[in-house]
Amino acid sequence: MKLNEIRTFVAVAEAQSVQEAANRLHLTQSAVSRLIQRLEAEVGATLFDRQSKPLALTRDGETALAHARRVLEAVDGLGEAFAGSGQPAGILRLGATHVLSRLLSGDALDDVRSSFPGLTVRLSSDWSNALLDQLDGGALDGALVLTAEDGRPRAELQGRRLSQEEISVVGAPDLVARTRGSLAAMNAVGWVLQPEGCRYRTTLTETLHRAGLRLNVAVESFDQELLLNLAARGVGFGTGPLRLVEGTPLAARLRPVAVDGFRLTVGVWLVRARHSGRLDRVFDGLERSLLRRLAPQPLGLVHSAAE
Repeated sequence: MKLNEIRTFVAVAEAQSVQEAANRLHLTQSAVSRLIQRLEAEVGATLFDRQSKPLALTRDGETALAHARRVLEAVDGLGEAFAGSGQPAGILRLGATHVLSRLLSGDALDDVRSSFPGLTVRLSSDWSNALLDQLDGGALDGALVLTAEDGRPRAELQGRRLSQEEISVVGAPDLVARTRGSLAAMNAVGWVLQPEGCRYRTTLTETLHRAGLRLNVAVESFDQELLLNLAARGVGFGTGPLRLVEGTPLAARLRPVAVDGFRLTVGVWLVRARHSGRLDRVFDGLERSLLRRLAPQPLGLVHSAAE
C-alpha cells in the first residue's frame, strides 16, 4: 500500500465525505474513490459504510484509521528529524516517576513551553521501570526517573544523572515531638507510603524488621505530594526526597527525622530516546532547567533511634 492511499483514507474518514476530502487534497472525486478502493483491496476489508450519510467507517475502518494515523505520524516524525533548522513541533511525550512529577511539571515545563511554543507536552507518571519500558518501546520521548545510588538506567538509552537525593523520613512537627525519636512510637502512629514496589517502602520495611517491628501502613497512594500533605497533617509519617519540596508551604509543615538504620540515596536521571532528532534541543534545555532546580542545599535533621 502507498502513502497517498493512507493519507486519502484518513482525509475521507475525517471529512466524512469523498467530495470534501477531494477538495482538501486538491484531487478529483473519482481519484479519491479509486485510492480508497485500492486500499480496501490491499487490506482485504471494506473501510466505509457507503449507505450512511454522512459517510461512516465500518468496524474494520475504525481499526484501520488508528493504524493509518500512527503511520502518518511516524512518517511526519521522520521528516522532522532531518529538518535541522526548524523549530520542534508536535507532541512531546514526557514521563516522570511518581515522586518526580512535581519537579517535571514546574519551572522546567514552563521553560520548555516558552522556548518551544510549537510543542504540545503530554505528561504521564508511572514507576521508573515502566517508564523505561515505554521509552525503549517508543511510547515516550523522554522520562525523569530514579535509580539506586550508584546505578544508571539501561545502557542502551541516553541519560544524564542530574542529582543524588537523600530520602528522608518526615512527619508533622507536633508528631515528631510527641514520638520523641522512637521508631516504635512512629510505627504505632503509622506510615503514609506508596504501594509495595516502592524503593522507599522496601528500605523502611527492612529497617523496621531489623528493629523487630512490622510495618504499620495508615494510607497508601501513588501521589507523593498527597502523601507528604497527609504527613504534614499528622496522619502518619512519610518518606521522600524532602529537598525537592524546599521553599514550598508544604516543606514548612514537615520535619525530617534521621532514623537509625534507614539510609537511602537515589539518583535523579533524565533519559531520552536513542534518536531524538530535533528534540535533542528540547532535552538540552530541559536538562539545564532541572539542573538549576536541583542545585544542592543543606537539610537539618532531627535524630531518632531504633528500638
